[in-house]
Amino acid sequence: MGANGTFLANGWRTILPVWGATLVVLVFSDEVLFNLLLIGISAYVAFLFYLPERNPFDISSKALISPVDGTIETVETKKSETVVTIRKSLWDVSVVRAPVSGEVTECETVHGMFLGVDEEKAKVLNEHGVIRYDWEGRRVEISMRCGFFSYALPLYAKKGAAKVAEVQALLTEGLVEVKVPASVKIEALPGDRVLGGYSVLGRDNR
Repeated sequence: MGANGTFLANGWRTILPVWGATLVVLVFSDEVLFNLLLIGISAYVAFLFYLPERNPFDISSKALISPVDGTIETVETKKSETVVTIRKSLWDVSVVRAPVSGEVTECETVHGMFLGVDEEKAKVLNEHGVIRYDWEGRRVEISMRCGFFSYALPLYAKKGAAKVAEVQALLTEGLVEVKVPASVKIEALPGDRVLGGYSVLGRDNR
């Protein structure tokens, strides 16, 4: 895992206006608490677009890498598929990364609402997106569902070749499901903290 980081290029379109407005207010305002609040908001806006340098812990082509920072909620095997659910909080890095090196076969965002991610209606009504990969003949899918504090779900993924840990989307807060064939042995457990583009979720036993 690298020690350096940068900001998403298109993030500056949001960061600079917020910083500029904050600077103008700070020049003319003598309200200490209000000024501190603005500084905090400006810092968080920058954090939303922060892109830490990440190198996968295991560079093997058999390794499945976590796509996001967060906490693993569940690991469930259903028929021939295993689903790992990761909860991403407001304070985790917002970048969603490719969990494998392969071919992006499908990527889509469905616009919707921003209800609390645990509400039953959120499963259908909330903004969500999906990215599917061909991973050496196996299908890997990451599905993302926005939570109450998300502002959108921009996808950067495009059909074609993708390298593990590449930026694929931006999710402020919500749930991410990683769906893989049952041949992938999941090593991470519920409650584990994982880092996108670095932590190993499992390995393919095929």
